[in-house]
Amino acid sequence: MENDLTQLNTPTDYTLSVLGDQPYPSFEIRNIVRYLDQSHDFNSTDLLQHIGISKTQLNEDFLPAYKVLEAFKYCSKHLGPVAGARIGATYQVNDLGVFGYAIASSKDVEHALFMAEKYNSLIGNLLKRGGTVKDNILISKLYNVQNIDDESLAFFVALGTSARIHIARSIFGDDLCFNSISFTFHDEVNLDEYKKLYGCGIEFGAEFNGWSLEADNLKRKLKEGNHADVAKYLPYCNELLETIKQKDSLVNEIQQILVSCAGDYPDIEMLASAFKVSSRTLRRQLSNLGTSYQKILNKVRCQLSIEYLTRTEISIEDISNLIGFSDVTNFRHAFKKWVGKTPSFYRKTYQNG
Repeated sequence: MENDLTQLNTPTDYTLSVLGDQPYPSFEIRNIVRYLDQSHDFNSTDLLQHIGISKTQLNEDFLPAYKVLEAFKYCSKHLGPVAGARIGATYQVNDLGVFGYAIASSKDVEHALFMAEKYNSLIGNLLKRGGTVKDNILISKLYNVQNIDDESLAFFVALGTSARIHIARSIFGDDLCFNSISFTFHDEVNLDEYKKLYGCGIEFGAEFNGWSLEADNLKRKLKEGNHADVAKYLPYCNELLETIKQKDSLVNEIQQILVSCAGDYPDIEMLASAFKVSSRTLRRQLSNLGTSYQKILNKVRCQLSIEYLTRTEISIEDISNLIGFSDVTNFRHAFKKWVGKTPSFYRKTYQNG
């Protein structure tokens, strides 16, 4: 028997986001730097220089998303995704700030998952999460809606999955056992270490990144000693969310314009005119943020396509028109380039998933 898990994201609260100067929680980089500084083989200086961040800036609540992603890419290239799994295993509740304490106050695992989705901007929202229950097994899938490159994605998924598993066990008990972890990347040479770090089976080269857990664990209560009052911390979480929304972001402004245009997108010259700058200046500003008009447009189109494919029954031909393609063949080619799969395959695999 297969049932949809209670929807953690709904069409009314879904927020489209694209990389650029959008705010991203800085704790991820802080934890990587902490790990590197404690290591005998590596140090954080090269990483921080590479992404142009000082240790003082790490004390801020948020960093530009493109710099965080560049850090993931650097770590994956120089350390490998297994380093992400090691770093994730060092995470503690207080690494997440007030949100961590709010999670630690959840009445059960299901409530913690709900909280993680509601406040996902506070723990990093590069991936979209969804889950289904099949044969009493919760299968959680991570969707690469930002079209992150494979190298960065491998490190990020290994780190994030490891961190969440270890934090969950610290809250709900060390005997909280996950069934398996799925990775789309390959790293079989380090299989034994992954098994030790995650405490469960590992599948490389899988169809999706994610994890599975016996559904009975959703009602698992806090372990003895975790009795903080969630209501005490939620106002701070809401305050941080408002901070994110209020931060000025050129990329966010452009994305909102593109989303509102319903497929009839302005070109770079029209956008530049709206911002009262030359197109050359706008291109330079976006380049300095690690992105471009075309990249933002592609990601907006990609994410809207995914929403239509997974949440509606709209035909692929109509989706093509809705996101500004006059030819459905061109849309199919573009979508496969964005996510590596055809629209029909993606819909069949992930709809209601």
